[in-house]
Amino acid sequence: MSDILAIIEPFVDKALKMGADEVELFAQKYRNKTVNFEHNNMKSALASIIDGIGIRVLKNKALGFASSNSLDKIKIEDSLKEALAIAKVTPPEANYFLSTKQKITKIPEMYDKGIESFSMDDTISYSKKLLDTTIGFDPRVTVDSGTFSSMIRDSALANSNGVNISETKSIFSWMLFGMAVDGKDIGSFDYSFDSVVKVSDIDIEHTATDFAQKVLRNLNAQKTESFEGVAVLTPDAVTDLFWLLVLASTATQVQAGSSFLQDKLGDKIAVEDLSIVDDGTLKGQTASSSFDREGIPHKKYNVVDKGVFTGVLYDTFTANKENLESTGHAAGSYRNIPNIWTTNLNINPGTKSYTELISEIDHGILINRISAAPNPISGDFSAVLKGAQLIEKGEIKDTLREITAVGNIFTNLNTITGISKEQVPLRGNQSWLVPYIVMDKIKFVC
Repeated sequence: MSDILAIIEPFVDKALKMGADEVELFAQKYRNKTVNFEHNNMKSALASIIDGIGIRVLKNKALGFASSNSLDKIKIEDSLKEALAIAKVTPPEANYFLSTKQKITKIPEMYDKGIESFSMDDTISYSKKLLDTTIGFDPRVTVDSGTFSSMIRDSALANSNGVNISETKSIFSWMLFGMAVDGKDIGSFDYSFDSVVKVSDIDIEHTATDFAQKVLRNLNAQKTESFEGVAVLTPDAVTDLFWLLVLASTATQVQAGSSFLQDKLGDKIAVEDLSIVDDGTLKGQTASSSFDREGIPHKKYNVVDKGVFTGVLYDTFTANKENLESTGHAAGSYRNIPNIWTTNLNINPGTKSYTELISEIDHGILINRISAAPNPISGDFSAVLKGAQLIEKGEIKDTLREITAVGNIFTNLNTITGISKEQVPLRGNQSWLVPYIVMDKIKFVC
């Protein structure tokens, strides 16, 4: 039993004695060491301990929620009283139930004991190496901001339905943001990031090199002409667009009538080559955990299978509306009531290499990063492309000045003509494993 689970468990009975019908207490504790970068220099180093609790109370099917940035017992009791008071004046909702006890299987390799001896000096040393490797790659590279951190995160949940679980994770994460500057030529900004569970998996050199190459390619941008044709989406660009598909897969959007995928369960929505799986049980991944924000065990879950929409993402509340079981996709911290999102989202690879896909394109554009806000219902997007590159006769040519790509993410799921066998891990609180994807019938407007 973790320290924070031992703190919150007694408040379950206390809440029931105070008049709650059901209660859930979700607590977290972060022990963090962080170094921040700014303008090619290390700006600050900070060691902190942050803890807090989120309390959900049900009274006559009405929900009350309160949170506190403290695990002090007096503060917890105050938050409990506040949540109960809110529940008493909130309209009831027949489908509010808290999760019930289920078998939890611990995910292996989620905690590296090496983090216990990972000092602030170690954090600074890795940070310096990240910064020095990046700006040492080329004098034109500028790190505008960035971080490196080591964190131990404890999570615990106890509720009145017998759930009492906890988990400790080690997380090392780092990020770079900036641009390349060559005299008066200032390239568009870009970023690179990663996170791992083990000290031995920290790969500073890869992130530094990846970032430097990204920003350098954005220099000397050229003009091109408007046309409609083929786009190759890098893994970064795929996530920029496909998050809308994930959002449309959540029960919150489907039940609200705000999803393109409403009434499409079991229907073909994409080419047969596209399959997407979410799996929160992968060992040694920072987005994995044994249970979700409500204490439901994570599992492997198909969202799209060979082009067919096979899986709506549910939490307990949205599942109850349809007399179903939660899929284990409740997400979020103690500061808010649970929302719905993915864990490790795997867009399955294809059979051709990235270079083979490029070699087959006579005229197209390599999209490295997208700045867009697609319409969540229609899927229409008009996206500004940052650092896009022209593809001519199977070769990547000039970097292009900002141009606009116009399309519809849901329609273009059926214009996919290629998926690479290479996948790139984009790892954070939610992680993606993503190939390169080729889409036809994209309009490019200069």
